[in-house]
Amino acid sequence: MKHQRIAVGLILIITLISILMYSSLEINNYDPDIKYIIKNFEDFNNTRISFRGFIEKVDSTNKTLIISTPQITYNMEIKIDTVFDTIQKGNIVEILGVLKKNDQVDAVKILVIEKWKSDLIIFRSLPAIPFALYLFFRKWHFNSKNFRFERRID
Repeated sequence: MKHQRIAVGLILIITLISILMYSSLEINNYDPDIKYIIKNFEDFNNTRISFRGFIEKVDSTNKTLIISTPQITYNMEIKIDTVFDTIQKGNIVEILGVLKKNDQVDAVKILVIEKWKSDLIIFRSLPAIPFALYLFFRKWHFNSKNFRFERRID
């Protein structure tokens, strides 16, 4: 009985590892990231892609944005139809567009998130931390003998 459990456990672990390896090798065929798309540009030319980045430069005369993304080392040029007043350097943008050249995208949809709104999420969540800790320690306490949390008995 004990040997059967060990054998079943080993088979399950080997199966899990093989599924994880297969998934990691095949992920770029089904859900590629921007780094993989830029490396294999020929396969993705004139296809819709989406990515996120920071605005480095706004050129309102040519209606282009220069975007830097954390995944790739150089900036991408994004062609847009209109330049909005809210688009400024440092804002975060999410772009859905058509890849034209290795570093050029024609934008179909642009979502602009102002930098201060992105940072505000962190500051808004700070008051919730003491409240969550209070609720947790109201029901649980730490037992140093067993080195674990135990439910309070009231």
